[in-house]
Amino acid sequence: MVTRRDFVKSCAVASGAAVVGLRPGAAAAADAPKKGGTLRVGFYIEAATMDPHLSGSKVDRQVYHNIYEPLVTLDTRLGIKPGLAESWSQPDPKTLVFKLRRGVKFHDGTDFNAEAAKFNFDRMKTEPKSIRKGEVANIDTVEVVDAATIKVNLKKADASLLATLTDRAGMMISPKVVQERGVELGRNAKGAGTGPFEFVEWVKDDHLLIKRNESYWNKQGGPYLERVRYRPIPDDTVKLQSLQGGEIDVIDYVQPRDVAAVKTDKNVMVVDVPSLADFAYQLNHGRPPFNVKALRQAVAYAIDLEQIVKGVWLNVGYPANGPIPPTSWAYDKAIPPIKRDLAKVKTRLAEGGKPGGFEFTMTTNNIPLSVQEAEVIQAQLREAGITMKIRLVDASTLISDGNAKNFEMISFQWSGRPDPDGNVYQFFKTTPGTSFNWSGISHPPLDALLDRSREVSAQAERKKIFSEITKILQDELPMIFIVHPIEPKAFSQRVQGYEAIPDGMMRFKDVWLK
Repeated sequence: MVTRRDFVKSCAVASGAAVVGLRPGAAAAADAPKKGGTLRVGFYIEAATMDPHLSGSKVDRQVYHNIYEPLVTLDTRLGIKPGLAESWSQPDPKTLVFKLRRGVKFHDGTDFNAEAAKFNFDRMKTEPKSIRKGEVANIDTVEVVDAATIKVNLKKADASLLATLTDRAGMMISPKVVQERGVELGRNAKGAGTGPFEFVEWVKDDHLLIKRNESYWNKQGGPYLERVRYRPIPDDTVKLQSLQGGEIDVIDYVQPRDVAAVKTDKNVMVVDVPSLADFAYQLNHGRPPFNVKALRQAVAYAIDLEQIVKGVWLNVGYPANGPIPPTSWAYDKAIPPIKRDLAKVKTRLAEGGKPGGFEFTMTTNNIPLSVQEAEVIQAQLREAGITMKIRLVDASTLISDGNAKNFEMISFQWSGRPDPDGNVYQFFKTTPGTSFNWSGISHPPLDALLDRSREVSAQAERKKIFSEITKILQDELPMIFIVHPIEPKAFSQRVQGYEAIPDGMMRFKDVWLK
């Protein structure tokens, strides 16, 4: 069993400024970076949309961080640094003022400025299909102070907002592209970003191609690569063989069963990226059987997390006690994960009016690891007298069914956020518009704690609040929390200059090919 100490140690090693292509302790690569070449990246599934405001997919984010840019960015230790905003200030707890970079242009040639930034925030808040609504719900208004300054007025103090803006909620899209292309932006992001690479094309089920932005505003370092070609390879064995055979250069995620073997391959480099992720199953409180709390608890007590992490994940991860990972300052090791207890299952079934057990359907991704995990859970529940059917769907169907609350129990793999609020608030807050509250949980004491966690700035006090939130979640069970995975990524020896950021997103600005 992986201990918390081992898990955090592995994350700490990866959270340093480890750069692919450098031996530990080496000061610099033997060769200077050079321009040219196509980096070939293997993904486990197809991307869902090229519109950051409508995206709920982790794979999408891997592409976005190369073509779009947020107002603020992360360093290798999750510190916040300037992005499209060169500086910011907070004159009072409910106001943020961002000074924007001058001279930055979108790929379509239009200016990035304060009007463009305001347009993006307004769209995230008002677009009916926006999945960012929950992340920006606390923003009241955004004012244009001058061409390079915006003032963000908050409804309440929000200690989590800056970290939130390092990702999709802070990414800026060309207003012209949005207005002219509309829904077509989802498949065609030409001209839409400001980043080091520009969107070229997306051929469904074959590849997504981006190219170097020759006019990129940041003249330090790259981009060096001519192109990056993303290819969905659902079969993990084929994907690994493609890397080892030289057909691709990067794997976004090495499956747990392959980690040990890949680390012995001298032609491949592996980086264990620390995980902020929360892999869980949402339970629908709005329909039977999980509108009954006792039946939710029966399922939770029937599941053996340690067996899943050991047998399915091969200890490449850590059993979850809630949504906050051990890599976070807010993680509370004093709260154990829910333990399997068949006596409690029997009691809860009787309390829920189903002493003989009940039947429900789990919806999950049709990928090998998800299928294996579902089958293990199915067997565990069967031993406890609960029948679970498995419904396999693709990634886009999973998201659409979740948004429509068209499920009883559904897989949810959240890649995590640098502030714990990003793993918590939008999933469990009652307020309409909190986009990932698929369970439909509405719990006033929990709502009060969630609001308080944003209003308080002292980290020690926030940690106590998040601990109380975790305890409520273990009781109310809007989700059954399974694992916080470690995320190994693998590279061919050709790849140089890759710097791992602990959010697991692959940024290729300074990557080059040997």
